[in-house]
Amino acid sequence: MVQLLYDPMAFLRCRATRASLLCAACLLALVCLPRPASAQSDDEVPRVTRTYALENARVVRAPGDVLERATVVVRDGLILRVGPDAAIPFDAQRIAADSLTVYAGFIDGLSHTGIPTPKPDQDREDVERPGDPPNDRAGIQPERRASAMLDASDSSIEDLREAGFTVAHVVPHGRMLPGHGAVILLAGDAPNALVVRDDAALFTQFESASGVYPATDMAVIAKLRQLYREAERRQRVETLYADNASGMERPAFDPVHQAFFPVLDGDLPMAFYTEDALDIHRALSLHRDLGFPLMLAGLNQSFLTVDALRTADAPLLLTLDLPEAKDDEAASDTTAADTTAAPTDTTATAMTPDAPESFFVRDFRTRSYEDVEDETKNLEARQAIEREKYYATAATLHEAGLRFGFTTMDVKPKDVHDNLRTMIEHGLPEDAALAALTTDAASALGLSDVTGTVEDGKMANLVVTDGPLFAEETEIRYVFVDGQLFEMETAPEATEPAAVTPAGTWSYEVETPQGTIGGVLTLSGEPDDLEGTITNDATPGEPANLEDVVVSGTTLSFRFDGGQFGEISVNVDIEGDTFEGSLSVPDFGGMPISGTRTASPDR
Repeated sequence: MVQLLYDPMAFLRCRATRASLLCAACLLALVCLPRPASAQSDDEVPRVTRTYALENARVVRAPGDVLERATVVVRDGLILRVGPDAAIPFDAQRIAADSLTVYAGFIDGLSHTGIPTPKPDQDREDVERPGDPPNDRAGIQPERRASAMLDASDSSIEDLREAGFTVAHVVPHGRMLPGHGAVILLAGDAPNALVVRDDAALFTQFESASGVYPATDMAVIAKLRQLYREAERRQRVETLYADNASGMERPAFDPVHQAFFPVLDGDLPMAFYTEDALDIHRALSLHRDLGFPLMLAGLNQSFLTVDALRTADAPLLLTLDLPEAKDDEAASDTTAADTTAAPTDTTATAMTPDAPESFFVRDFRTRSYEDVEDETKNLEARQAIEREKYYATAATLHEAGLRFGFTTMDVKPKDVHDNLRTMIEHGLPEDAALAALTTDAASALGLSDVTGTVEDGKMANLVVTDGPLFAEETEIRYVFVDGQLFEMETAPEATEPAAVTPAGTWSYEVETPQGTIGGVLTLSGEPDDLEGTITNDATPGEPANLEDVVVSGTTLSFRFDGGQFGEISVNVDIEGDTFEGSLSVPDFGGMPISGTRTASPDR
């Protein structure tokens, strides 16, 4: 068996007896299945099936809609069937999911994922007229498209996918008008393979230019109004020309104005990324005055703008970035020190008329410069109170009846799940958090027909975990993107002191779907320093060396190189001179393996 893993054509060199040919055919069927997509390269054997069956899993079809035991069948990039009695196609790779939970793949509402960060332009020339600079220097580049900037090999795609995200709305880097966003899949060998929708939104920021107009936030707002009105006028002129060009001078083509036309037609939103409450109000004001479709992302300090957001009728995408707390105890202490000579009234008062009543101002004054220690404590208490407001923002929006998705802009993928748990600890229901990752995010981006739930006919974007999604110890085991399987690496489990001595020669058998395959496993050394080899009876040749041999209690685990078919892993439980467990082949799953010790190390 091992030799076949190195050389799939080795069976041609076997003796042409009926028994050996049958055995070789069984082995070839076993090892010629494809490796997980994350491990494939251009010179590997192509995939022979795009059909998978996650058997007997707990399936969360949508927030609040759970099947405690069901099978999910995936074929050709789609969810074929979901249910307790789902029929499994003959060509499906079967994945035992008895201890796993299946969720819809997460959706990132806005980020730069897959778009490399541009290098700073150190040799940029001075602008002759800073008050009327070229558009690219002013940050006015709405004609650009994120789909034309994608790099399928960019590490940010894999990083976000490992956090459970399968779809992302990505936008170009830039200043006030960086360009048009695209909806992409977080898997694919080339940029075109990533794109789901080429034109998702016109990305906009209150980001001023450097050293040229518009160099302030107010100038950015003025310039946005100007460009929008100019685009309206140009569209009217072009419509008149298209209706009757006779006697009219041909309108000049302007890519900046042209980029606004889908927004003017109501077919495309302007997606504003907002840094604070002031940005939110500015975007809402422009929306009211100009009448364009609006999408709001970021939403920092949105706990101060709840009433305004209720009336906005705009898709909302809340940042998953949260302020970091210090590690010391004082960082979470919101108690103010008593530094007043006389008792001070610290009755809570509303911060703003629009603020929720739960957010309040306390008296943090100190009596003199001598109260340095108390002043420091009060400063840390104020910082802790401010952080609490951000941690509770998602819960505040939910309690106000506002639906939202999440954006991963400015957050590291490795921090996403910790930040989600923080939001839940501060009042966001788990179902609401899952909705923001899936159904509400799909609704915000107009993707509800194709993704966001685990339903027949939907795109096969799935996250498979080994426990409840928001539990701290839960790990993601598999991610499916458009039916493409990615197996996640899991953290190694802590080992117990060895309770057995595995050294010796073992005869083993593997129960494959086509029959039983035998071989020899040889181990030498002490339990904490083992090495060994493995062979099989069907294909004589050089044995494969074992790697990462670990003994924990009575459990022995190791892996060995299967050549172009990836690493084969074995995990068995030893009792005396016998063992039982499983052998796993990438992209095929586990099969029972059992063995008997035939010789000890000294014989």
